[in-house]
Amino acid sequence: MAASEGKSGLMAMAIVVLLLSLMGAGTGFAVGVLLQPSKDIGKDTAKPASTTPAAETGKQAHSEGTAEGKPDAPAEDAGAEDAREETFDADVKIIPIPPVLTTLAAPQGKWIRLEASILAKSGGQRSPELLAEQTGEQVLAYLRTVRLDQLEGPSGLLTLRDDLNETVRSLSQGEVRAILIHGLLVE
Repeated sequence: MAASEGKSGLMAMAIVVLLLSLMGAGTGFAVGVLLQPSKDIGKDTAKPASTTPAAETGKQAHSEGTAEGKPDAPAEDAGAEDAREETFDADVKIIPIPPVLTTLAAPQGKWIRLEASILAKSGGQRSPELLAEQTGEQVLAYLRTVRLDQLEGPSGLLTLRDDLNETVRSLSQGEVRAILIHGLLVE
């Protein structure tokens, strides 16, 4: 008799866990849908944006002008965004820096290894290899001053990235735009 009560209790618990899991998944999906950006994610993206009915009416309004004679602003903004993206990709190179391995300032005996790349301007005064070496030295000098408690949690990693970006930008006279962290290991 006690064995059958144990099985029914286990079955009831399994059903409750299954229902709670389904409710959690549904809630997560609903929150994801509500927080989704207003872009056309999930809609038919096979057509280019210029062939949608809203874009066609924007073209008509742009060509005819509005009542005040001003062109439709959203049609111009879309082209400006594309131009900015192309410009950013055209004048930036991704250059890997040598892995940086050093000890942390505190606690004693803790090591840190950082693997990263830099985003550097294409037409810079210095060669990319020299720039990568100098950036590696700057990162090494900075990491020797970092304590382990400064790296804890997501905000610690964001602060580390921001500090490295600021240090590298200022010491390279603006030739390095940003540092991309590929791997970080603390031992």
